[in-house]
Amino acid sequence: MAIFNGYLSKAAVLRDLRAAGFTFSTALGATESNPKLVKGEKLGVLSKPHNLSPAKESVLWNMCAQASEGCIEACLHTAGNPIFLKGKIEARLQRTKAFMTMRKAYIALVAFELEALEIKAKRLNMVPAWRPNTTSDYPFHTVALTVNGKPMQSLIHAFPYIEAYDYTKITKKALQWAAGLLPSNYHITFSKSESNDLDVLKVLKAGGNVAAVFEKALPATWQGVPVINGDESDVRFMDSKGVIVGLKAKGLGKKDTSGFVIRQTVKVLESV
Repeated sequence: MAIFNGYLSKAAVLRDLRAAGFTFSTALGATESNPKLVKGEKLGVLSKPHNLSPAKESVLWNMCAQASEGCIEACLHTAGNPIFLKGKIEARLQRTKAFMTMRKAYIALVAFELEALEIKAKRLNMVPAWRPNTTSDYPFHTVALTVNGKPMQSLIHAFPYIEAYDYTKITKKALQWAAGLLPSNYHITFSKSESNDLDVLKVLKAGGNVAAVFEKALPATWQGVPVINGDESDVRFMDSKGVIVGLKAKGLGKKDTSGFVIRQTVKVLESV
């Protein structure tokens, strides 16, 4: 077992977090807590979600720098069983506060859990994976840590055999991925909103992938670009480049009127 940010064990990290008033016991969620992650198991992928508070939900910090109003309204933060929603929101608020105020400890906690994930996946002969931003959009590929006293650029860099993947509204990140400038084990899918059409075109022209939310049935193509079914699994790092990842509206997204969700009458973008 490695030493992360000076911590010798996960228990030592939790002691410090408990002393600061935090009550959560894990940073990463269970695979079975996300139905799409479970679907990845049939593809041989064991994946974990990392859920923080989206956008300005935490009030003090904006965890989704380029989130549009439609994106905020339709966020998957509200999806899932409503019975457990209050508890999930509170846990995400706590994790966000811990990450922003006790980063050394919190990142060590994530690292210990990633280490355990890698060991478990190897034992099961599966591919380990995680989503740094299941409900947020933070640049985790820039959050540094130390491993056995050695500086590492980020958790993603520190675990090269664990696939990391995210959806993002941050155009720069999507273009960096398309250009091969991000870690080879970090896959990015750009997300279309009601207000970023020009950025969608930039990412598609660069060879990147774009996720788009549709009201009902997924079309075979959109704006001349092939559409794949993004609801079949969450394993985006297995997608080909230059595709639209079609998703059906979920949660509050079903009631969206901002234009975030693509309906039958949409404005046709300039050809890519």
